[in-house]
Amino acid sequence: MTRRPATEKPRIAPKTVPILPNFHQQQTNIESLVLTRSGSSEFDPFTQHPPSLEPDINLLMGTCESDLSSQAAAAAAAPDPSLQDFSSQTFNVFPYYPTPTLNPVVEFFAPLITKDTALFHVTLLVSAFRLEQHLPPRERVRCIRLSKICMTLIQNRINEPFPDCVSDETLAAVAGVAVIEHEKGSLRLSRIHVTGLKQMLEIRGGLEAIRISNPTIANMLFCIFVATADVEFPSCDAQIVVQRPPWFYPSLRVGRSLLGPGAGVELSNPSLIDFQAHGVLREYSELMLNIRMLATTYQTAQDCSSAQEYQEVLTFLCATLQRLLTLPIPDPLLGSYEGTITAACGHALIIHVFAQWCGHQPDPSLLVSTAQHKLLTTLRPLTKNRGVSTKLLLWLLSVGGTCPFGPAQHKWFISQLADTAADLGIHSWEIMKASLKQVIWHEYQDDKQHREVWDEVVALREGGTFPFSEMVYPAPTGV
Repeated sequence: MTRRPATEKPRIAPKTVPILPNFHQQQTNIESLVLTRSGSSEFDPFTQHPPSLEPDINLLMGTCESDLSSQAAAAAAAPDPSLQDFSSQTFNVFPYYPTPTLNPVVEFFAPLITKDTALFHVTLLVSAFRLEQHLPPRERVRCIRLSKICMTLIQNRINEPFPDCVSDETLAAVAGVAVIEHEKGSLRLSRIHVTGLKQMLEIRGGLEAIRISNPTIANMLFCIFVATADVEFPSCDAQIVVQRPPWFYPSLRVGRSLLGPGAGVELSNPSLIDFQAHGVLREYSELMLNIRMLATTYQTAQDCSSAQEYQEVLTFLCATLQRLLTLPIPDPLLGSYEGTITAACGHALIIHVFAQWCGHQPDPSLLVSTAQHKLLTTLRPLTKNRGVSTKLLLWLLSVGGTCPFGPAQHKWFISQLADTAADLGIHSWEIMKASLKQVIWHEYQDDKQHREVWDEVVALREGGTFPFSEMVYPAPTGV
């Protein structure tokens, strides 16, 4: 494939999700719960749902069919972040931009909501939370009512025999409750739910097992672990090797340049740097190559030919990122250049992928801000030696500069980036962009933010260099 750079049954096993994002997604009420499949069949949330005593189902499930028509028309011209449902609220850390004909969440996930009692009521709870979050806590009557119902349903479900107690729908319901607590700022309660999810996943065989039965749920759970940051992924996933999809190698255009087993992949395009040749350890190099090819091959939903392909792209992304977050990071204090540059790449990848999603719920800001601090600490010894300026170091510093946290850290990255760019003879945005594209570049998200960083570098340079900047001070000779 070539593409451009109370009743609890029946249950079904879906698939799904979105893709690489753009910029900050606007928050909208979950009133616009999209359950209309843009295909041969439709799901009517007002007639096709489990039995419920909730009096406000129509309000909570959404009564804006006319709005959906206008949204679909707008989405035909451009990705529309207002096309959201329960799962996109849960996936909010991964803003996605479905089209009228490419909406894997609707295609594969929405049917679960209409058929599973626990998940359906958690959906209502998420909707109620959106509608009432501006009210004082005691006035959130729908949230209070539905919280009690959901806790009872989930508790009953996890007390059932295997496999119902750890079904895909049960996992999704618990994840939905965790999202609400995280967004409310109830970190302890959110952590309790995520810890419970981890235990359930250990029983199921980890997130990789869920990716086989239901990619949508697996990706959703991945988001929750990212946001909580202090609950580790299931231990049974620790040694999982990320499976590259069929499009990967054709997109590389490697032909005969594939090396033997275990030797990694070399790129026939000489303009792209070889990560291992720059000192990056093999496992991290392979993950960076995964991110590079995703960023090159897929920009938006329109780059996919079907909802199924759209789902596979995000699943590959989440699997790669999970591997990144579970690999042991080399200790830069050991003094090895390979260990130091590899650790820096690990921290920078976290910023590169997750920084744009900060502010969405569940929010990865804690993960990103921690990575920024570690990236600065790791790069500091490398920037002291002007002889190690490389395109990879340039990319690492520019990525650090795009991080939305810490004005002091940001200033450090801009200053070091200006020096490194000068060492490499880079004096224009065109050359800077071409250099960054040799490492990892996602045009749809990177152009704007890296250009802003470069503008700051230019402004710093235009501040002028004083004559004494090259002064050499004599070493002390003693008393």
